[in-house]
Amino acid sequence: MRVRIKNRCLVFQKKKGGKIERIPILALLTHTIMNSLSLKCALILFFCCIPFALSGQNGDAEQHIEQLITKAEEMLKADPSRAIYYSNSAIVEAQKINDQRHIAMAQATLGEAYMNQGDFDMGFESLTNALEACPADSAKLQAYIYLRLSGAYLKLKDLDQASNYVDKASDIYRSLNDSLDLARCYNSKGLVYIQVPDNEKAEENFKAALAINRKLGEVNSIASNLNNLCLYEGNTPEKIGMLHEAIAINSSLGKVWSLGENYNNLGTQYYYAREYDKALAALDTAMQYARQINAKELICDNHRYASWVYAGKKDFARAYEYLNLLYKTEQELLTMNEMRQVELNVIQKRLRNKEQQMIMQEQAFEIHNLRHSIFISILIAVVLFFALSYLFYRYRHKKKIEYLEQAQKYESQEKELISLKLQQAENETRVAQQALSHNKNELINFSFFVRSRNDILANIQSMIKDSYRLTGQDAERHLRSINAYIAQFQARNTETEVLIDKVNAEFIQKLSQLHPDLSKNEIQLASLLRIGLSTKEIASIIDSTPKTVNMARYRLRKHLNLETDESLTEYMQGI
Repeated sequence: MRVRIKNRCLVFQKKKGGKIERIPILALLTHTIMNSLSLKCALILFFCCIPFALSGQNGDAEQHIEQLITKAEEMLKADPSRAIYYSNSAIVEAQKINDQRHIAMAQATLGEAYMNQGDFDMGFESLTNALEACPADSAKLQAYIYLRLSGAYLKLKDLDQASNYVDKASDIYRSLNDSLDLARCYNSKGLVYIQVPDNEKAEENFKAALAINRKLGEVNSIASNLNNLCLYEGNTPEKIGMLHEAIAINSSLGKVWSLGENYNNLGTQYYYAREYDKALAALDTAMQYARQINAKELICDNHRYASWVYAGKKDFARAYEYLNLLYKTEQELLTMNEMRQVELNVIQKRLRNKEQQMIMQEQAFEIHNLRHSIFISILIAVVLFFALSYLFYRYRHKKKIEYLEQAQKYESQEKELISLKLQQAENETRVAQQALSHNKNELINFSFFVRSRNDILANIQSMIKDSYRLTGQDAERHLRSINAYIAQFQARNTETEVLIDKVNAEFIQKLSQLHPDLSKNEIQLASLLRIGLSTKEIASIIDSTPKTVNMARYRLRKHLNLETDESLTEYMQGI
């Protein structure tokens, strides 16, 4: 089962036996109540369906109003009387649903229709009502009304106001990037320049409008532009061709008013070409179209152009006749205008007041939009601030965690490195202690050797003294034993020197780096001083006297630039 709107009535639609059965809502509710269902349920069902019905009715009404306005627009140039009828019908329908936008559109079209009939008072009143009904936020509709007002002021020869309203409409259409309506503005601006007169600028605007309309394929506007390009003298053959193109377009569209205007202009172009018979034929056709829709403005133009043609033919009697007809028609228009002059002044005053109100409404609307924009901007700024603050907090928190993890990792690596260094230091210490212990043992042995050296020398001396008492072979054997003893001592002395060099190898290397100009004997003396030997022990090792050793110590101290109170032995042991 589905809910549908048919002929503005809400119905339920369901399938039964392969056929679609439609039941009106009211009938369904009655049936529901009669079958003892709850009244409350029926009312709920009814009120739930009301919005659908109302929205459907509004949609249908708006569509109907738009159709009426479209028909009125189509009849503006073909039959202004019918355009007035359709516009009034659209206004009545729009007022029923309080649709201000469509009321304004219909009033603007109504004003244009009155203007085409020559009823300027009613035309201005309708355009004023359109401007009053126009919603403040409908910029395009407002520009549309401005363009219509420009045409109205142009017909009253108020060129400043006409130009002013064209410029207002152009600014709005440019901001909306609306090429089609901007072309209409160019066309209206050209009509203003025709009245100035400035035919060069007028033609420039007409051609700009024509180029846009040809590009967009707007045949209605193309016909209007072609007609306007033929409102003045010059390039007559080309303009006659333009008018024939415009007549062909308007004939296909059935636009009577436009055809009357086209034939009037065609008659003037033939007049400029001095083809008077063709001019009169065109003007006769124009008069037929003008009388068909009672377009007094076209009739006035026709009488004026006919008087020109007859004057050109030297038929001054007929020319005078048409001038009289022109005068009488204009008098009728003036009489109607004088009767409504006061009303027109009131309408113009209302128009100015409405324009001021529109300006104030626009300013209020802009202020409202500005406040709204400021509020939105502040809100966005606050949200961005908190979002950035949160992101910054997250970023700092993340970096802090990463820093702590890196610090922890670094600390762990530092601890591991320290542990390895301690282990290495312990190993180096152990190796150094072992080397030190070994060197200490060797030095102890060396010390024993040094101490026993004097004993050895004393033994050699005693053995030599004993040889004094021996003779012959005994003395020879004794000397051989002394020689063997001395050779044994020399071997031990060589071993001792090698041991000293081995123990002091690192010391000698460092000493050579600090003092590269030391001699070999000075390095040997420094090595012996480092291991703590006395002057006497050093003298016995190097086979010298203590005095010589002391002199060597003095030279070494001077070479090393040591102060008097500095110990040479401690300096060597400190390297």
